[in-house]
Parts: sequence; C-alpha cells; structure tokens
Amino acid sequence: MSGDDKAADFADQVPIDGNLLTADEVAGILRVPRSWVYSHLTELPTIRLGRYVRFKRSDVDRFLEERGSC
Repeated sequence: MSGDDKAADFADQVPIDGNLLTADEVAGILRVPRSWVYSHLTELPTIRLGRYVRFKRSDVDRFLEERGSC
C-alpha cells in the first residue's frame, strides 16, 4: 500500500461534516473553482498540516460574513 493509498483510506474515514474542510469542500461552499481557493490562501484562514491545507468551517463562515454580500 503506497502513501497515497493510506491517505485515501484515511480520507474515507473522516466524516464529511467534520470540523476541518478540504480545498474542494471550501470551493463548493464558496462556489468557486478549487484553483481559486489555492490562489487565495493568503486571504483565507488556513491550517497547515505539512503539505496539506485544511480550513475550519467556522473560519470559512466568518470569512464570508466579513466579505459581505456581493
């Protein structure tokens, strides 16, 4: 089993409604492409886990509130 397989197995065990979100999940919440999330990491509140980036749902919600409506 390679490292990627282990990561995939772990990802399957983490509940979708958990506290930490992936870039894909944040992109879905913000309705933007995943590439936008990665290009705006300096503006978004992030948690770095080695090479991985995660987001707290509460921080993403606060980010939306602070940005206001478009």
